[in-house]
Amino acid sequence: MKRYVFLYRIKDEADRDACAYLENKLNRFVCGHYFSPLGLCGSCYRGGCWEDYADIETILSEDEYAALRKIDDAFGKLGFGIKPGDERYQKGLALTEDLKPIFDKLNSEEADDFFQQIVANEKQIVMREQDLTEAEVEEAFDGYPLDYRDRSIIGAVYEDVEEAGREEAYALGYIEEGSIICERYFDFERFGRDLAEGDSLQELTSGRCVRYMM
Repeated sequence: MKRYVFLYRIKDEADRDACAYLENKLNRFVCGHYFSPLGLCGSCYRGGCWEDYADIETILSEDEYAALRKIDDAFGKLGFGIKPGDERYQKGLALTEDLKPIFDKLNSEEADDFFQQIVANEKQIVMREQDLTEAEVEEAFDGYPLDYRDRSIIGAVYEDVEEAGREEAYALGYIEEGSIICERYFDFERFGRDLAEGDSLQELTSGRCVRYMM
């Protein structure tokens, strides 16, 4: 089962964080004393405001989306210090039952087909914005380790592992600006290849590299 399930994409949104997901779990009772709100998320953010139904693309009907928002708000209002079996706990369980059919729909084959249409369009956006070929985008999306599948997962594109190593070395503070010695003797290519062995950077078959947002 996926850890995150697609909820919506904001219509005609130029910002990278146009897509919203939910953690794919029904049991919201956490830490032994409260029910966790649903919380929107993406590869680059956690939390945020729910968009109006008229402004989004989603598999949910307007009534289902309104019910989801109402459940999310109700979880938050239950507060903290809840004890298993008490009145607020029972209310939380009832909300969980209300949540189940909505999550069943978000996990349905119909929802997956809808999401694949969104993903196909997001790939086209990435090709245009990041100047990647179709093959490069497919490889980049296939290599991403989390469940998000939209333009936000690619934070940067480098021409090769040496450029990736150079940019990441400066960004991480391993190399100081203007340091001639470091610039001359630091092995940027090796550093880039080592980074590409992890989850955050991938070298594509073309030789270019993508940095993932996690």
